[in-house]
Amino acid sequence: MRQKGFATLEVILMVVVIGILASIAVPRFTSVTTAANTAKIQSDLSTIDTAISIYYMEKGSYPTTLDNLSDYLKDAANVKPPTGKAYINGTATDISAKTYAIKAATATDEARATLDGHTAGEFTNKSST
Repeated sequence: MRQKGFATLEVILMVVVIGILASIAVPRFTSVTTAANTAKIQSDLSTIDTAISIYYMEKGSYPTTLDNLSDYLKDAANVKPPTGKAYINGTATDISAKTYAIKAATATDEARATLDGHTAGEFTNKSST
């Protein structure tokens, strides 16, 4: 007599195979998400740096906050980094609850956009050593 449907053993084997595939896929997805967050931060910081340069060329001084860049960035007051992790000098670091800021100009360096004190060049998945 032929039975329709799956036997218990077949169902268990399917669950095991799905579990193995998930254990391979989830870490890869996590690293892709971290790389995407890193790319967004690099892009945001580069855009803010460009707005800072234009502000300086037009006004002759550097902005002190992102709010000063409202004429140069769309919705400057609400520019926020992604949540989760990003690569900082090759190390995946939690960036949740961080905000973009402007590092003040010094005698030898111009003002720069930062995220928790890190500039765009520090956000990379390769170690800077």
